[in-house]
Amino acid sequence: MNWIGPVIGGALFVAGLLTSAGPGLAAGSDDGFATFWTQFKAAVGKSDQKAVSDMIKYPVLYQDLRRAAEFPVIWKGAFRPAHRACLAKQKPVKDTSPKGVVTYSAFCDSIIYSFAKDESGWKLTDFGVDD
Repeated sequence: MNWIGPVIGGALFVAGLLTSAGPGLAAGSDDGFATFWTQFKAAVGKSDQKAVSDMIKYPVLYQDLRRAAEFPVIWKGAFRPAHRACLAKQKPVKDTSPKGVVTYSAFCDSIIYSFAKDESGWKLTDFGVDD
């Protein structure tokens, strides 16, 4: 029975190492959204409409299905100065579906900005109403 103490102590030591390594391991498994979000916020903050439009997956749901040619309608409604200021301060919320699909959402005023990743990378995929 004298062997139990060292085994438990060793297990606790390993558990402590894994716990302290956890954040480093999580940072290593970055899904790329943080980089995208930084670029998106910068484009929105500079009112770089072309860059913002390039970060949207079309067709996109904004009141109706919209194509890239209709981006001015989206900009005027979903990227007003108050929305741009709000987005600059937002920390998007991560969601993982039961199938493991990761999405992010940011909330400003009554608009939910939803983001998902496809073969070309992260994109703004739709706008919802936060009710």
